[in-house]
Amino acid sequence: MHKSFYASGFFYHSASQQILLQQQSYGEEIKFVLFRGKSDKKSEPLAVFKKCVEEAIGSSIDASHIRPIYDYVHEKFGTHYIFYIEVTDIIPKKLANKEQTKWISLSKLTKHNMSEQTRHDIIVGERVIRASMEQSAPSAPPAKGWH
Repeated sequence: MHKSFYASGFFYHSASQQILLQQQSYGEEIKFVLFRGKSDKKSEPLAVFKKCVEEAIGSSIDASHIRPIYDYVHEKFGTHYIFYIEVTDIIPKKLANKEQTKWISLSKLTKHNMSEQTRHDIIVGERVIRASMEQSAPSAPPAKGWH
């Protein structure tokens, strides 16, 4: 029997240190949420995330830009996979002007209304992104005089 799961995540623009999240209205209150999709039948987590993002923004996404962050078991929703989509160049206009989404600065994350779990997923994502950037960056040459 195939168990259902959720796949969620956000867009990450490295040059501006911003992420793209969805905005949901709860009466007068607006909350930021991750893009999220639920599995169907025998779907893979990356495919579920890709499909939910494409439906939300109305455009296709190259799967090679989707990176895993981590997964965990949520007490209410079960297994949950978290991803991010790397945007390396300028922010695409189709994303910058999309209603129901907003680019927010990682340095101002605490100023935005979101669940603690969403905030936690983003913070873990930021750490994973930073670690992967450090691994791919060339090492600095050793300082002179050190052996």
